[in-house]
This record gives sequence, structure tokens and C-alpha cells, in this order.
Amino acid sequence: MNDLNQEQQPSRSAKKRAAKAVEDMAGRLVALGDADFRRLPLNGEIREAIDEARRINSHGARKRQLKHLAGLLRRDEDSHQQAEDFLEDLQLGRRKAAADFHYLEALRERLCDPEQREGALDEVRQKMSRIDTDKLRRLAESARQHKDKRAFRELFRMLKAAHPEEL
Repeated sequence: MNDLNQEQQPSRSAKKRAAKAVEDMAGRLVALGDADFRRLPLNGEIREAIDEARRINSHGARKRQLKHLAGLLRRDEDSHQQAEDFLEDLQLGRRKAAADFHYLEALRERLCDPEQREGALDEVRQKMSRIDTDKLRRLAESARQHKDKRAFRELFRMLKAAHPEEL
């Protein structure tokens, strides 16, 4: 009977790993930028603990406050889940923004390459129907022939402005 009871409970190491994961999450919450912190969907004691930890400069005091915050998060499962979901959504948004940025850079490079230009223009026409393709073509040609950095940047700006939210 005692062996069965031990199998159902997490090991001491598993408990330590879980506690460390909550402390790491607390650290990420404290490290949020001001804009992200304002959007954080937490209220009450946990939000106050995060705000206080953000104001603390002393390493030791900040570490104690992080442990206190982690304890609050462990006790309030709903807040813990909300914070975890918020951080995950934030990370996904950043990954999508980075992927979109890289996509637009690659598209700009293809527009500047004479061999790939027509295929890239077709892609632009399909995904960004309201963009002026003649102007894109002129800017790409100027960027390629004259090494015009202004045209290169303007090309990216146009692509970014016309870029749909969902590709």
C-alpha cells in the first residue's frame, strides 16, 4: 500500500523542477516591458508583487521577492495559468513578428534579383493585391542597379505596409 502511495506522488526532484519552473516564470513576468506589463491580465496581490519586484534594485531583495511571487503563483492556480498563457501568447506573437520580418526581407531580396523578380511579383500580387507593383519594380531595379539604399528601405516599407495580417 505504501509503495502505491509513493508512485502516485511526484518525486522530490520533480517537485523541485516544478518550483524552479514557477520561479523562472515569475522572473519573466518581472522582466516584462512596461507596455506588456500593462496588458498583463493579473490583478490583486500577484500584480502588486510583480510591480514591487520590478522596482527593487538590490539583488538579494529582488531574489526574495521573486521567491515570494513564485509562492503566490503556486497557491493561485488560476493566476498561474493566466500568467503562463499570457507569456506563451507573447512569445508566439514575437515569433510570428520575426517570421513575418524574415519573410518580407526575403521577398525584397527576390524582388531585387532579376531572375526571381517575376515570381516574387506574382506572389506580391496574390498576397498583397492593393500594392503598386510598378513602383515596386522601379524601386527594386534602382536598388539593384544603383545600390540605392533609400530605394531598398522604401521597398521594405511598402511590403510591410501592404503585408496582410494572415499570410
